[in-house]
Amino acid sequence: MHCYVCENEITKENETEEHIILNAIGGKLKSKKLICVSCNSKFGSQIDDKLSNQLRPIATMLNVKRDRGKPQNIKGKFGTRDIIMEPGGKMRLSRAYHEIDGNVFHIEAPSISGAKKVLLGLKRNYPQIDIDKAMEEAESKSDKKFKATFDMNFGGIDIARAYCKMAVNFFIHHGGSSKDIQHLLPFIEGKHEEAEVYYFYPKSEVFYKGKEEILHSIVLRGDKLRKQSYVFIELFNEFKMIVFLSRDYQGEDIYESYHHNIVTNEFIDFETQLVITPKVLKKSCSKELDEVKFLERMKYLFQQIHNVNVDRKKDEIIHTSIEELKQRFPHEEYYTAEMRNILFGRVLEKYFEVFQNE
Repeated sequence: MHCYVCENEITKENETEEHIILNAIGGKLKSKKLICVSCNSKFGSQIDDKLSNQLRPIATMLNVKRDRGKPQNIKGKFGTRDIIMEPGGKMRLSRAYHEIDGNVFHIEAPSISGAKKVLLGLKRNYPQIDIDKAMEEAESKSDKKFKATFDMNFGGIDIARAYCKMAVNFFIHHGGSSKDIQHLLPFIEGKHEEAEVYYFYPKSEVFYKGKEEILHSIVLRGDKLRKQSYVFIELFNEFKMIVFLSRDYQGEDIYESYHHNIVTNEFIDFETQLVITPKVLKKSCSKELDEVKFLERMKYLFQQIHNVNVDRKKDEIIHTSIEELKQRFPHEEYYTAEMRNILFGRVLEKYFEVFQNE
């Protein structure tokens, strides 16, 4: 096996685990038989990191499962305040803020301990501060209705190159010849500015999903009749692109697909195969990002992510309540009426705490 980029033989010394869909955004499909460690490192810094950075807010909101570590926190704004979004969508102040109005000190902090640190600092200039009394009067509040803003962009030449690399990886992974994709390498490497990589805006869903099906999908199709081969890539249901491998395809019909539900970590098979007709290609593909259509789809995706996180929180409430009950009654083998009432009450209490402002 040879690296399809530099053509050096892949050995134990230079092999690397290449994620066909980036692991940073929850991709699981990978292979050690695609590229060498040197080429992998080069592409990682040139294009893969840029795609990962653009899609990081989505990966963080969904708390995607990765091989190593959790998704990174995302920085945002709430008015003049700096906000941190943690994996799973939970938000908090990034640091403590305080305002002084005469003898009144107003402090906002991400934690009680953070507020105390501010008080200790203020006491050096305001010795009249009673820290113990202030801490007794401190309140923990959670405003679920505030709206924070986070920067998010998608698109650009490096993103097209990253998608093109994914397409080539998938093609080689399924037995394709490196000779058939040599014309795409200059584009992936940044030596050429043009390749047939398109944003895809179909009028209807290519693959229909349920409310908890947020997928990474990749499909390779070789169409003998239309003499074309292409790869369709869809990340987080909405970031869709098509990479044409050939407009003069001479081989047999090919259909290879991969669908990974990053919410449930399940792999899915669809009975319906993807077919892109020349008419659909003309109407639904574009070299430029359509911002209006993109924003429409983002609204839908964010609502879906919200629903997923609400369902996850409900599951967490039930699970933790059952674990608390087991610890309280460690020797009971069956649920008694008393235990059922306690469990029901505890679940309702937690539901009220979490969802009263939803």
